[in-house]
Amino acid sequence: MFPLYDHTRRQICMAAFLGLCVLPTLAVSGWSIARHSPWHKHAEEERLGHELGLDVSIESMRHALPGVVRYAGLKLTDPETGQELFRCGELAATWTSMTDSHGQTRPAIVLAVRQAESATSAWERLDEVLRRRLECQGGRPEIEVRATSDQWTLHDGNDSQVLQAVEGGVGLMPNGIQAQLAFRLAAVESSQPVRMRIVRNRQVSPPANGFEMDTGPSPIPCRLLATCLKEASALGPNCRFSGSVSTFSAPGGWSGELSGQLSDLDLGCLARENATAKLTGTADITLQKAKFQHGRIDEITGRIACGPGTLDRGMLAALVTHLRLTPSPQMPITGQLLAFDRLGLDFWIDSRGISIAGHCMNMPGAGAPGAVAIAGGRVLLTEPASQPQPVTALIQALVPVHEGWLARLLPISDAGKVN
Repeated sequence: MFPLYDHTRRQICMAAFLGLCVLPTLAVSGWSIARHSPWHKHAEEERLGHELGLDVSIESMRHALPGVVRYAGLKLTDPETGQELFRCGELAATWTSMTDSHGQTRPAIVLAVRQAESATSAWERLDEVLRRRLECQGGRPEIEVRATSDQWTLHDGNDSQVLQAVEGGVGLMPNGIQAQLAFRLAAVESSQPVRMRIVRNRQVSPPANGFEMDTGPSPIPCRLLATCLKEASALGPNCRFSGSVSTFSAPGGWSGELSGQLSDLDLGCLARENATAKLTGTADITLQKAKFQHGRIDEITGRIACGPGTLDRGMLAALVTHLRLTPSPQMPITGQLLAFDRLGLDFWIDSRGISIAGHCMNMPGAGAPGAVAIAGGRVLLTEPASQPQPVTALIQALVPVHEGWLARLLPISDAGKVN
């Protein structure tokens, strides 16, 4: 050991004090002040806005733990229109890592949301954000995103729909990227949640999207499905769907399968949307099997049960003329609208044509087999004597003027296409 003078020892102690005590204290104090400054909150809003392509505003934020940030009063706004797209009371973001089923570990962020709200009119813009993520045009696709929410309220004018126990996420797969969502409907008892999944397959050219949905035993309001499938709004305000859908996109259109039940479908609303002759009443439609390929139905089997309701004389004449339904000789001859107590039929549609079987024979007073419609204990219509009928006959019976969209949807052989 070499001797140290008192002056030297004092200098060493002072340097150690400055380096080990004063400077770290100043650094931590400065870092803490910066974290709580308005500048830091503004920088975080800009960073999140750049990731999402939206305007982001935050009431306050704090770093609760290492890797955990809590945002209060978070809002997402469309930068072009100024429309508020999403808000939540609190969002906690936790940075971590996750190991997938193939043993690969990736960085991940877990989002815990409380009191989420959005408008159904904002879904199209939010869907664009999700699409960019799935197509790797925004954000960092290598990061796994997991999100949970105690509830998510979707506002539609004066009406609202509450989703509970919401779980979702976006993450990489061996052949692409996928987004998943599971939720339960408020005030609906169910043994399992509604599940949805969107898959972006990048191993085919061009890349293709796939969509899967399984409602389980819980019927979903079709007005909720209309947020991403506008055609569902034509089914009426009280219509619900329960079942499963599995589809994937192809150059010629969507292909896949569907099965399930539409309950409380408003036939009058559907008729107005598709410019058919007048038909009113509430129907339950069971789709036992529906297969479609390249945007066209290949095969569909199901059952329709409706009543009470009314049938326009023009549609009645079209059903008799084109689909060869047999009218009753006791058919009332007065009035433009024909009232019925029950309308029920099973149907099969494929490239060979359409077959119809009436199933009103179990109704009181409807003893005739093959009854399609009854009123006052009398049979109004029975199933065709000759089957199957051409699919073009169905098109001409339902939409005699504007049949183009239906002709492109139903299975019609080249020899029987409607011009």
